[in-house]
Amino acid sequence: MGAALIPSFDALASGGATAGGAYLLSAKQRYNKRVTAGVTAFLALGSDIEGGNLKPAKAFFETEEEGGWKDTATAGYLLANAFRTSSTTPPDKLPSVKKWKAFVAEVEDLKKALKKKDASGALTSYKSAVEALSIYLTAVELD
Repeated sequence: MGAALIPSFDALASGGATAGGAYLLSAKQRYNKRVTAGVTAFLALGSDIEGGNLKPAKAFFETEEEGGWKDTATAGYLLANAFRTSSTTPPDKLPSVKKWKAFVAEVEDLKKALKKKDASGALTSYKSAVEALSIYLTAVELD
């Protein structure tokens, strides 16, 4: 009789960063949506940047909403970090994190060009960032 009175609840905890396979699957699912939203927004900037309109790109980097750079930067790193096979491997040693950081470096160049209002430099940096993004997306299985 005692066991029947105790309601069963689904576990709500993630298990932490070293919990292994179940945690990693959960992390991937959790961050995929946010990364996808950010990637979609980032890729949508292409035609504006090509046309010399830098305002949408500046807005993308300033917003804190899902799909903006700030959220994408956090989720992208966390998703890259979820592709670990050992809890003892430092994040910076993971191929997916290295690819994320390469993309971020290209994005930083784009942000510098935007700050200078350099449309030509922004376009060059944007194209390089798109190439690095493609490599990252393959590494995190979102291609």
